[in-house]
Amino acid sequence: MPELYLALLDRILTPVLLLLAVIFLLAGHNAPGGGFIAGLVVASAFLMQILARGDAFVRRLIGPYLQPLMGAGLLIAAASSLAGIGRYGQFFEGVWWQLQLGGRAWEFGSPALFDIGVFLVVSTFVTSYLLELSRPAKEGGRK
Repeated sequence: MPELYLALLDRILTPVLLLLAVIFLLAGHNAPGGGFIAGLVVASAFLMQILARGDAFVRRLIGPYLQPLMGAGLLIAAASSLAGIGRYGQFFEGVWWQLQLGGRAWEFGSPALFDIGVFLVVSTFVTSYLLELSRPAKEGGRK
């Protein structure tokens, strides 16, 4: 049974960590942060969930989505790194698009897509690893 203080910390820290991860992800290449750090912060939020609510709860909540999201992240990162070949003939060259919405121009580039892909891979891989570490040892097996 999880301790009361862990449940309280979970309710306070998990939303803060998820919001911090969004800020790190959006900061991207222009400031400290990016997809890797944001993925680690999300994984630490899931670690709080594992400690407070148990691994079975987290496994039921996000377990079936971890591997598909990991593959999607890898695909997004690879596709964004190949986008420069199509336009400039160079691997990992940033490609920028401009979108007009509500009378304002929004720029979006392949570096942001790469960050999103890295975020998905890191957050799902580390969360999968944490879930496997929290799996109880089988009787008669090694600890």
